[in-house]
Amino acid sequence: MILTEFSYRESSGWQLEKLTLHHQNLIVGMNSVGKSRTLEALGNVIRFIKNDSELAKKDFSCVLRLSNSHQIEYAFELSDGLIKSESLLIDGQSKIVRNASTAEMYGESVNPPANKLLIQARRDTMRYPEIEEIILWAEHTSLYVFSNITASLKSLSPYILSTEPLIPEMYEQIKNQQNVLIEYIKELGYQIDKIEVVENASGGKWLLIYETGIEKPMEFYELSNGMFRVFSVLLYMIYSSTLKGARCLMIDDMGEGLDYRRSTKLGKIVFSYCKAKSIQLIVTSNDSFLLDTVDLDLWNILQRTGSVVTSLNSQTHQELFAKFARTGLSNYDILSSNFITNHVNTHKG
Repeated sequence: MILTEFSYRESSGWQLEKLTLHHQNLIVGMNSVGKSRTLEALGNVIRFIKNDSELAKKDFSCVLRLSNSHQIEYAFELSDGLIKSESLLIDGQSKIVRNASTAEMYGESVNPPANKLLIQARRDTMRYPEIEEIILWAEHTSLYVFSNITASLKSLSPYILSTEPLIPEMYEQIKNQQNVLIEYIKELGYQIDKIEVVENASGGKWLLIYETGIEKPMEFYELSNGMFRVFSVLLYMIYSSTLKGARCLMIDDMGEGLDYRRSTKLGKIVFSYCKAKSIQLIVTSNDSFLLDTVDLDLWNILQRTGSVVTSLNSQTHQELFAKFARTGLSNYDILSSNFITNHVNTHKG
């Protein structure tokens, strides 16, 4: 199950129009265009599907399209803690139709709580397997805000949206791939010989990091911020590949704070690994180092006019991307130059 399309609107007027997604995605754009806000919006939707009460007073609407062996279109509108509308289409067939006063689910009239989604109130894996797929997709999606990951005791759980184990327990659970993680870290220029799981006096798990040429190990929260960010993201990526069910990993601002070599290498590792392990990957960045390593076919270029955000990609704007490919310029130049503006103006003319 992967997310293939996402639209979102807030009561403030901020609106994301039909973002098309694939197995691997790089969302790019200049500052303040809405990259982080797009992942935040998707996070709001996922949290509400998972019944997060903190969102009860938010006002927003969304459309999700998910694809597996069938096509799912799910949409709902939330206003002042109440569900104003909800709909579910499976391969084009209507399964849920709901407004503020009536609701029908799989052909039956129902009376759900006004503040609960029908997919929450009527969860039944036998009768409504497609609903279970939506909820499992939400439960299997995690978000890392790369620039917010800092090495500290409070960062035992640096991811959000998911309820995965703390970092030491997560490392312990990837036994067959611990060497893979260490090798990736070495490829990024961090000289790590060994990572050891230990138990502290209160029974909690802890990690000790052994660096090349240094006899005394470091505790993992003593790592530099850059190394800790890399370690956290790679650890979760590998850990998620060991779990049952399709996974989705979202990384906001990936590569922030890293130098050229490490940013580009991290991008190559993450995109390659997630592709091989069938993990849906949604990354945002405007880091020129990273952008030049990711194929343009995986890009969504966000543009904002007022409060409305739209996207351009090689499927929706084939001529634009094909024309740019013939210029021989670097990937980043499609953002930093006037290429898009000139193309759009010429096309209008």
